[in-house]
Amino acid sequence: MFSSNKLRGASLSGLLLLMVACGVKFDLPTATNTSGPIFSAGDTSYIRISPDWDASQGYAFSSPWDIIVGADGYVFIADHGQPRIHVISPSGTEEIVDEYGNDFSDLADLRDVDENPIFPFAIDQDSRLNLFIADSSNRLMVWSQYLNNSGVDSIMTAMQLTSPTDQQIWVSSLDSISSLQLDGWSASDVRWSADNLEIWTKPHLFWDLNDPQEASELARYFVDPALVRITGISSSDNMCYVADAHANVILGLRYIPVALLMTGSGEQILTYKGTVVERKVSSGTGNGTVNDPKGMTYGKDGGLFYAQWGQFFSIHKVGGSSGFEYGEDEIMEIDRYNRASDVSLDPLGNIYVADTGNDRIQQFNASGRFVFNIGVSQVLIDSTISDSLLVDLEYQVTDRDTTFQIEVADILSAPRSVAVDGVGIVYIADTDNQRVMRFRLSTELDYATGE
Repeated sequence: MFSSNKLRGASLSGLLLLMVACGVKFDLPTATNTSGPIFSAGDTSYIRISPDWDASQGYAFSSPWDIIVGADGYVFIADHGQPRIHVISPSGTEEIVDEYGNDFSDLADLRDVDENPIFPFAIDQDSRLNLFIADSSNRLMVWSQYLNNSGVDSIMTAMQLTSPTDQQIWVSSLDSISSLQLDGWSASDVRWSADNLEIWTKPHLFWDLNDPQEASELARYFVDPALVRITGISSSDNMCYVADAHANVILGLRYIPVALLMTGSGEQILTYKGTVVERKVSSGTGNGTVNDPKGMTYGKDGGLFYAQWGQFFSIHKVGGSSGFEYGEDEIMEIDRYNRASDVSLDPLGNIYVADTGNDRIQQFNASGRFVFNIGVSQVLIDSTISDSLLVDLEYQVTDRDTTFQIEVADILSAPRSVAVDGVGIVYIADTDNQRVMRFRLSTELDYATGE
């Protein structure tokens, strides 16, 4: 119902991979100097994909803040420095209108219904191709990629329902229609209108705490609607989760149908708004609580992962098959991060953390064990080791040259977000460098030598 053969697939045939040197290296000592590689064949490492998406390649990023890979392979980059979400194909082409019918024009100049600019802070896309947009205020916007692809022909204004006893009435409320259908009433006719359709194809409100009814619902969870600041979004099935960095909570919003639309291709689909139905995570400093939350993602096992800047743990998981434990899982080490801003998962369940203050991305396996740093240089250090041996009550000292390898975070600058596509390409919002970088895991030979 929500797919279209016009929507592009995530073809990666246009990607150009370039194996690059692993950073600054010192000359090897004469005794061990060799033209052999730093990594032996079969070793695993992350290699940088060239070219970077930056100004030299024609990309106009101001402050890439959040990055996601959409359901059909497009990469969406929320640019908090301007009212824009960049949409880039896996091959690196920035799209406005593509050959498949997608029209991303509204994202290139984000405006609300009053034509005020929207500076995106966090984004997420659900399985229906609804793109959620937060601007760090107490509202959440939504934009439908599917409806912009298929178009909207008309909106239902009323439905005629027939009872089991052949009584007929016209009803306009979707809630009332749903209730009557549960009681055995069936649809017999529909009235459609072509008025005011543009709202559904443009960014519009999904959740608005300036709505008195929704503000009243939120107050039941002891949260002041005026103080909400949405800084993270994730979605799963018929739920959308929002992180509030001001009240320090994560709230669950249920999808509520608000309109039945007829698309340009003749399909009838529902559109939705959100209503708060749960306080998913409460404020605190322990495991499973939240303190100054940032990016979030939902796992296949039903677990919600989120990053935060507050004390004490930077990465949390609530729900799902299992959580993480302090003192047991490396992902929970308190001193490992400096302002963890985002968390993402790949199709295998590996976990990626944007360690913003340490200028790197950290990768963990699904169990929370550290695996790799991404976006760092491998540097060879030339060193001398002194060995001492006690001979006839005297120490004899001999020196030998050696080298060792260290990682240096000299590539990224304050990366705010990370995303991984279906084939394992890691996309990084390299925020202070105003670019997007890409890396891929490789077991190929890296021909960076010590020459």
